[in-house]
Amino acid sequence: MRHPFVSKIIPCATVVVAHLLTSPIQAVQYPTIDPAYTQEIYTGPLTGGPGMAWTSSNNLLTRNGSTILEYSPTQNTTYKATSLHGVIASHAITGLSSSGVGMTNGLDGYIYAITSGGLQRFDPSNWAAPAQSLSGTAGGLYGITTLPDGRIAYSDGIPGSSVWIYDPVATTNTLIYTGTALIDGMVAGPAGHIAITGQDNSTITVLTNTGTVINTFTTPHFPDGLAFSETATSSTLYSNNNDGTISRYVLGPGYTGTPTTSDIAGISGAYGDLASVGPDCAFYVSQFNQTISGYHGSQPGVGTHWDDTTTSNEASIIRIGAASLGGTAPDCPFYSPLMDHVPEPASFALLMVGLLAGSTIIRPRR
Repeated sequence: MRHPFVSKIIPCATVVVAHLLTSPIQAVQYPTIDPAYTQEIYTGPLTGGPGMAWTSSNNLLTRNGSTILEYSPTQNTTYKATSLHGVIASHAITGLSSSGVGMTNGLDGYIYAITSGGLQRFDPSNWAAPAQSLSGTAGGLYGITTLPDGRIAYSDGIPGSSVWIYDPVATTNTLIYTGTALIDGMVAGPAGHIAITGQDNSTITVLTNTGTVINTFTTPHFPDGLAFSETATSSTLYSNNNDGTISRYVLGPGYTGTPTTSDIAGISGAYGDLASVGPDCAFYVSQFNQTISGYHGSQPGVGTHWDDTTTSNEASIIRIGAASLGGTAPDCPFYSPLMDHVPEPASFALLMVGLLAGSTIIRPRR
């Protein structure tokens, strides 16, 4: 990830289908897209980095240094003839480091942010509360994700970077893997696998959550942000690529074997960066202008293709929707480790008591 900004929730089939049927015609960021998928320029011009998280009301959040931007759940603004989800609130978080870009929703209700000084977390139900620094954690910039059991996996973000797992309950921080390249995008799967992308060598590696390598393969696209999807017979990964494409990798059960690779979205020209799966089970991918000529296949000066037919160097987030693809749930073609709802941090202890007693108050999506 080299760009100028170095810096559930219950989705249901009817909601996804309704969104796809009622959304107006959107700007086309990708010149071609597999007919099983849809594309929409969700918001832009983007200010800050490509890390994403969501409120308990399903509003998208992005990070601009120590400020969190919150977006409308409906289209509420127009820019260059493009209907967009605009910023409805700007939350300055006391004590949140301005370094780093990655964020993830914790299953305890906090949002975890990766910073050069270590992990921090803040409470999206109480924006006035200061950020908490998590002692003993490593500093990083980009990759961070939430495991189905609530632990936080993240990378220290340096060349030859490592993967760590922070346990919010035990408050432990464990090194599980050290790679040979800068680890950029990172995502957790439904069985607790962790997929990471190598920024310098165009690789995707799949790990167990104890650090054992299950699979590693190279691609020609320089993958960045990732998403998981599983069926009964295969395991699938998606990548938002630096060269402006989106790829699908179909592997064998457990993410083994040589992938069958296809591009579901053709070259946008923009620099594809971090990505996330939203509470609507869509794949949200960031698009940036890369100022280094031809870097990883991107085109300088290209960020977003607006509805007025102009192409600008402005960044944006694109929503990739899909009908059911036989994925991890009938209503969710892309996997997210978020619970059926994200509890407020103050209620997490009560929920843990219920969980330990065998309650079904909170349930991971499978």
